[in-house]
Amino acid sequence: MKKYIPWFLPKTGRREKELAIKVIESNYLNDGSYTRLFEKKIAEFIGAKYCVGVTSGTAAIALALMGMGVGAGDEVIVPDLTFIATANAVRLTGAKVKLVDIEPHRFTIDINAVAKNIGPRTKAIVPVDVNGRAANYELLELLAKRKGLSIICDATEGLGSKYKGRYLGVFGDAGCFSFSANKTVTTGQGGMIATNNSKLHNRLLELKDQGRRFQGTGGNDLHPVMGYNFKLTNIQAAIGIAQLESLPNRLFQARQRDKWYQEMLSDSPGVVLPSLENEDGEVAQWTDILVYNRKKIESVLAKFNIGCRPFWYPLHTQKPYMVSGSKFSNSSDISSRGLWLPSFFDLTKKQAEFVSSVVRSFLEENEAPRAKARGFLKP
Repeated sequence: MKKYIPWFLPKTGRREKELAIKVIESNYLNDGSYTRLFEKKIAEFIGAKYCVGVTSGTAAIALALMGMGVGAGDEVIVPDLTFIATANAVRLTGAKVKLVDIEPHRFTIDINAVAKNIGPRTKAIVPVDVNGRAANYELLELLAKRKGLSIICDATEGLGSKYKGRYLGVFGDAGCFSFSANKTVTTGQGGMIATNNSKLHNRLLELKDQGRRFQGTGGNDLHPVMGYNFKLTNIQAAIGIAQLESLPNRLFQARQRDKWYQEMLSDSPGVVLPSLENEDGEVAQWTDILVYNRKKIESVLAKFNIGCRPFWYPLHTQKPYMVSGSKFSNSSDISSRGLWLPSFFDLTKKQAEFVSSVVRSFLEENEAPRAKARGFLKP
């Protein structure tokens, strides 16, 4: 049997160990100087005025919404096709989640659906940059401004990807990143909120640290406003700083990986490779494809010791957010056909060729006759 080809793996090494040891030797493990440096480096990289490190991407979205005044009695619009954390972050604020459909080509929030679902209690929109693909921010920002709504961008899969020449995370009122294990930069868990709004920045500092805008002693500190504990530790930040040193190479590898799969699968019957706006510097975190017979392809890949990951179930089918599926035709369709192929950092061209050959062989045997009968070769 061939050696296992994983879907994705985090990658750490000597530099991460070196900086983590420095933190341990300093005996200051809490949120501190390394966290400040990590925030500064992310802000400089994406071109934001401020960044605030927190415990996770979920916490980042929730705190950004709270910072914009979202709370109980409010409603927040969220796309139906996203990891459930996006909706859960809204629930953390006490607000209600309002699901809308996605557009079918880039899997981002449908602007028309957003416009139709804005109501008197709507306070914010959380667009999701699915797999590094940006929402249509020109239209979304115009709509939000006209309706007086906040935009908190879920850019948790978009670090290093650009839209119209600007890095994801700098659109709207705030952009939120995740550093979980399957992200381009990982600290194990962790998140970051980027913003150009000084008032929001100050409120985020309070929200993440028990109402204190400035680091306290844990003793006779003043806590003038309500806050919580969502601090990013120095150890996590040190690992993140080391990871950032590899980011340019990882983004290059991601582009190479997608190029390989595009060359090998673009003319296969029954498969669609969603587009990237390469001229704008858009980068997919993982290679994704759409196929009609996904479960069978998953099974075939498994027989050849190849890992993959199917797209999320639509949120309207998850028990905490279950509603009728009549308004979510696009998210239902894309969810049932979407598959992420092996996309780990050290993927070789030979491995990508092998994965592609397995997918092609199955499709040519099973999908080509159907495609020919239907008179076309693409879904």
